[in-house]
Formats: sequence, C-alpha cells, structure tokens
Amino acid sequence: MQGHGYGYGYGPPGAPAPPAAAPAPGIAVCPGCGVIAPTSRTSCNVCNAPFGPQPLVSSNRVGTSVLVCIHAADFACKACGIRSPLASIDCEGHAECMGCGLRQAFDAVQWTEGLQFAHGVGDLSGPHLDAVAARSRHAKIGTEFTTSTKTQNTMIMDGAGTRTHSLRTSVSPGHPVCKACHVPLDVWREGAATHTRCPRCNETAVYALPAQAGRVYAPLVGVLANEQRTDRPVAKLGRTAAGVESIVCPQCGAGISAGGGSELVRCTYCNLAVRVPGTLARQQQRGSVPKMDPFWVLLDGPSPGRQRLTRGKSEDPDDDDDDDDDDDDGPGPAWPSPPQPPHPAWGMHPGGAYGGPQHATRSSGAKWIIVLVAIAVVVVTAAAIGVGVWLNLEEEPPGATSPP
Repeated sequence: MQGHGYGYGYGPPGAPAPPAAAPAPGIAVCPGCGVIAPTSRTSCNVCNAPFGPQPLVSSNRVGTSVLVCIHAADFACKACGIRSPLASIDCEGHAECMGCGLRQAFDAVQWTEGLQFAHGVGDLSGPHLDAVAARSRHAKIGTEFTTSTKTQNTMIMDGAGTRTHSLRTSVSPGHPVCKACHVPLDVWREGAATHTRCPRCNETAVYALPAQAGRVYAPLVGVLANEQRTDRPVAKLGRTAAGVESIVCPQCGAGISAGGGSELVRCTYCNLAVRVPGTLARQQQRGSVPKMDPFWVLLDGPSPGRQRLTRGKSEDPDDDDDDDDDDDDGPGPAWPSPPQPPHPAWGMHPGGAYGGPQHATRSSGAKWIIVLVAIAVVVVTAAAIGVGVWLNLEEEPPGATSPP
C-alpha cells in the first residue's frame, strides 16, 4: 500500500497518492494569539484582540507540515469529575488532574483521534480552498469561523477492561506569534526538535517532541508547548529560607510565584528565566484549577480527511467506508465506473442474460421479512451514528488565553 512515509495508505497498490494542499498565498492571523483571522470578523474569537486595518499575514505551513493551535484541551477526571486542562500531549498513557492531583491512566489513542481531527482542520480550512478542501466540513473556517471543537464521549470495553474516552479539543489553524512583538515567528525543524525565533527581537525557543509521539500519531512532528521546552531550566519543589514548601528557582533557591499554568517566569532574585511545569503550578494553586496555556502542533503531510475526500469517501472516518454520498459543499471527484453486465430484459430472469435457466424462482414471505428487518436495522444504526458525530462536533468554543 502506498503512503506518505507515515503509514496512511492512499488506496489499492498502484493508486496515486493524493496531492498535498497547494502552497497558500498566506492567511490572515490574529496579532494577539496567532490563530486564523476570519475574513468576516474584525476581532479574534479566541483572545478578543482586534485585527486592525492591516491584517497580519503569514503561512500556516512549515514545508510539508501544517501548524495548528490547540487552544483548549481537557478531559474528565475519574476521581473528582471536573474537566482538567492539558498543557501538552502525553503519549505515554497517563494524565494528571489539575484539580485533585490524581495521576491516572489516560488512553493515548484519544490523542490519535484528536490529532487526526486537528490535522483535518489545519489542512482543509479556508479561506484559500482547493477542489478537495472546498468539500470539507472545515471549509468555512477562515471566512466565517475561527475554530472547531471535538468532544470524545465513548466507553471502550475490551480485554484490557473498561475505560472512557473524554478528551475535548478546540483547534484553529494559524501561525504562532511573538508575545512581545506580535509578529509571526520563524519556525523550523532540526531532527526531533522544533525551533522558533522572533525576527524582530530575536527571542528563541526549542521544543522537544514528546516520547512515543510517532506511535500515537505518526504525522505529529512537532509540539510547541511550554511543557516541551528544552532551552530553559525547570523550576523545582523545595523549601524557602523560612522553611515553607514552595516552587523555587533551580539556580538560587528563591521562591517563585507562578501564575497557575505551565509558563515561563523570571526569578526576582537572580533574574533567571525558569519554566514552571503545570504539575507544580497546580500545587501552588490550592483549591482551584490552573489555567493552561494553549499550544501548537506541527502535523506533516496530507491529512487523513484529505486522503478520504480524494478517494471519493466521506471525510469523517466514523462514517461507513462504502458511503459515497458527498457533502453539500460540492460534487465529488469523477471516478471511472467499471463496465457493468447487460441489464436483463423486463420480465426475464436475471440468469437469462448469462445463459442460465430462465424459469422463475419462488421467494417465501419469510425471506422478504428478514430483508426488510435488516434494512430497518441499517437505517436506524446509520441515523444513530450521524447524530453521535453531529453532537461531538461544534464550532466556536469559548475563548482561551494566547498561545506561546
């Protein structure tokens, strides 16, 4: 089976790979947070920053990879029941509740589904649409909408036991901007690390790819989250000179006050810029859930949704693979039809066209009842799946803080 180097097949052997999206002339992005600025809006739906008379234009691609902002991600804690925010992508099967502190099992396949959805949003959104993207359900992002949200609500029962998928992700295409200068950052990859640099103030950052990222979602080649930064020392939990347990500077041991989320702070004593992990920030915020910073992901190649649309299938992998019914966004690609056998003449038994016996066969009433019942079951099941998919997708979630 042919692929793009990361395990997604495009069709039967010998079938051509679907083309990646043509290089876009650039998209307007929010100067405050970097997410896409819809052409029909004057302010950002995520951070509320005004767009200004001259839009900030940048590409949301780095080579063959697309940049997507995950500006809200959370899951339902098994112990306290709150929706706990996530500051990065943990591919090793665990997550810590930012409310009660419980470190619990977290099925990493939830990120597989969430990143596949984010990949489609970044690859198939507007405002510059090719023939394939024009048929996507994400086509209006960039003109009317800013973001799309997917909520997983599934109970899995298998040999490993029973577990619930509850990951919720709100994503937007765009390009990260410098928080100080409000200009698009230079972004490039060196091996498994992703680098950024502000072209105006020269502030740089280096981000490591999470462990096991390729096993969770092979097109994931970069994560720009404070939790993944490797170019800053990490704060630690210790005791101040007064004997109080607190977050302290790793260089001088002075207490550090964090704002509640995974962030960079500067020690007031030695002036060292320190990264405060979200787990430590939670311990400092007694009784409240810290607000986590949005983060960016870099996803390589054409999305699975583009691959399915190119093959004439539904964009949603939850839909039946044999469903060739296209969305209302436009006609599907014209595929040559295989030659069909000649249709038997009216009143002739179908076997007659192939030299078979031409006597009529008898069908019992029970056979027709079974057929009708089977059709009814298929219709009800398809309707249930459609309602489930519709309930799990929503546009324009509540706003969030600015990404790094």
